[in-house]
Amino acid sequence: MQGIESIWGRRALDFVDAIEASATSASVISQFEKTIGDLGFHAYIMAGIPEPGQTLAQVTVANGWPAQWFELYNRENLSAVDPVPRHCFNTLNPFEWKDVPYDHERNAAAHDVMTRARDFRFHEGFCIPIHYDDATGAVSMAGERPYLDPETKSALHLMSVFTHGRLRALARSAPPVAPAQSRRLSETEAEVLRWAARGKTAWETSQILGISERNVRWHLEEAQRKLKAPNKTATVARVLVNREIVI
Repeated sequence: MQGIESIWGRRALDFVDAIEASATSASVISQFEKTIGDLGFHAYIMAGIPEPGQTLAQVTVANGWPAQWFELYNRENLSAVDPVPRHCFNTLNPFEWKDVPYDHERNAAAHDVMTRARDFRFHEGFCIPIHYDDATGAVSMAGERPYLDPETKSALHLMSVFTHGRLRALARSAPPVAPAQSRRLSETEAEVLRWAARGKTAWETSQILGISERNVRWHLEEAQRKLKAPNKTATVARVLVNREIVI
């Protein structure tokens, strides 16, 4: 056991060095997905905690949730009753989902979210609160039987904070887009659209960029929403016309 723990302590430091040297969001996300996958996590979300009137989609930095759960969570505004993100306002420390304090009987809506999450194999979860100067966010990940001991929790804490920060830094440094666009495309959204323009499927793009197929689909959908396009083909056409991507 000590050997495993020591390995993850060293791996966390190597991970931080690697993502700090990464020049693209896709590279950062790929490394993060691979690393947490080795610990038994198959899903994650990096996002701000939505304010009243906001959806999770509007404040998401990186999405590794199953598409059905992400759509359901946003459609039913589950962030308003989910006890996990709400607990982030009350603590600076990472926590397991099972340790979130709420009354199962008196707070039936909160318990319902936790129960429904299990339909997507979210049997166990781990959440790292992220506190900015003016807002609160989180990196939350889930799996069926993830490996969670004190050493790996510490490693996940370090890796998550640096991943979240690196993605935000890369987003801030992305070049501005054409004035006609109402919201700026992220670097990864532009990248997946570039490959879509070359005729690649979401699966093929996921293999090229080293990220999950569901993440590729989510970025395509986000670009489509930002551009108010009716479908993927129209989205690609608009970014080509605006010269926001080059193929």
